[in-house]
Amino acid sequence: MTTVATAPQEIPARRKVLLVEDSPLVAMSLETLFEDMDWEMEGPATRLDEALALAETTDADIALLDVNLDGEMSWAVADLLKVRGIPFVFATGYDGASVLPVAHGEAHFVSKPFQITELETLLREIVGEDI
Repeated sequence: MTTVATAPQEIPARRKVLLVEDSPLVAMSLETLFEDMDWEMEGPATRLDEALALAETTDADIALLDVNLDGEMSWAVADLLKVRGIPFVFATGYDGASVLPVAHGEAHFVSKPFQITELETLLREIVGEDI
């Protein structure tokens, strides 16, 4: 009897999401969402300087950016991610259409409080993952 060797099946890498969020409660609920999605979370970055440092080095597939980090807007983080080709979604309690600067007027955004299923669907669509 001849045995045919087959190549081991590669396990697909888990998606990675960079989280920039200054609210511990929101970050904890999002961490749970990402675990349920079988995604790896990087962060949360809770301050602008921390978020910028992570944005420079991350290998994330996507980022979720709180617009207002304790009084500092996250536009510079979005600028850096855009240059690096990493897609992002803004999260805001403000009216996204009126708060986003012109440079990011076409960016995806979700309103707080989140509808978890809508957020999951949006994130998966952006990275091209089947729902």
